[in-house]
Amino acid sequence: MASIHIVAKGETLAAIARQKMGSSRAAATLADYNALRTRRLAVGSRIFIPSAADLRPPRVVAEAPAMAPRRVSARAGAVAPPPAPPAGLHGVLGAFGDIYDFIRNDGTIDPRWESRHITRVTLPFAIPLDWDTAKSVTGIRCHTRLAPLFTDVFQRIVAAGLKSTVKTYGGCYQFRAKRNGSKPSTHSWGIAIDFNVKTNAMGTAGDMDPRLVELMEGMGFVWGGRWSGRGRDPMHFQYCSAY
Repeated sequence: MASIHIVAKGETLAAIARQKMGSSRAAATLADYNALRTRRLAVGSRIFIPSAADLRPPRVVAEAPAMAPRRVSARAGAVAPPPAPPAGLHGVLGAFGDIYDFIRNDGTIDPRWESRHITRVTLPFAIPLDWDTAKSVTGIRCHTRLAPLFTDVFQRIVAAGLKSTVKTYGGCYQFRAKRNGSKPSTHSWGIAIDFNVKTNAMGTAGDMDPRLVELMEGMGFVWGGRWSGRGRDPMHFQYCSAY
C-alpha cells in the first residue's frame, strides 16, 4: 500500500521522490497520485508514497467493449466510446473534467458539476443497497462518458451468469474525499463503483468473486483488491490507475 511521509521543513517534492521512490523525476507521479495541484508543501502535511501495486495500470483491457445501444437523436449524433483508463490526477481531469472548477469555498460541489457530467444508467437487474438491503436500486449515477461502459458491464454480468456475485451495491457517483486521505475520491467523478461492501472492507482480503473481478478488469477497471496493506480495498473498482 501507499506509505505515509510527513513533510519536514525545507523538503521539496523532488527530494521526497528521490528519497522514497529513487528518482527526483518521480515528483510528477507523486504529485499526480496525491492530487497536488502545486508543488508547494506545507510542513507537517502527509504525502502518500505509492507502491508499485498502487501505480499498476489495468491488468486487462478489452479490445473494444461492445457498447449497449443507446437512443440518441440525429442532432446528438453517435455515442462516443469511453476514453482509455487514465492515469493520475491529470489523466483523470483530462478525461472526465476538472472537478476543482466546481468545488465551492465551503468544500461542497456546485450542482452544475452533476448536471454537466453525471447521468443515470438503468440496470438490467435490481441490486440491494448495502446500507439498507430491504431496498434495491434499479439504476446508478455515473459519469456521462462512462454511461455506455457501465451499461455494457452490467449486461455482461447478466450474460455471464454472474448476477449472484453482485450481492449489494455500495455506490458509484458520490462527491467525497478518499476514505484514507483528503484528495477527491474517484467516486467524485462517477468513475468508480463498490460492490459487496460488508464482506469486502478496506484492509481485508474480502470475498469478491474472481469471475466478477476478471470481468471488471477486462473492461478496464482497476480492482482495489490488488492493492496491499491497509489501503487494500476489495469492494472497489475504479476506471483509472495511479490515483
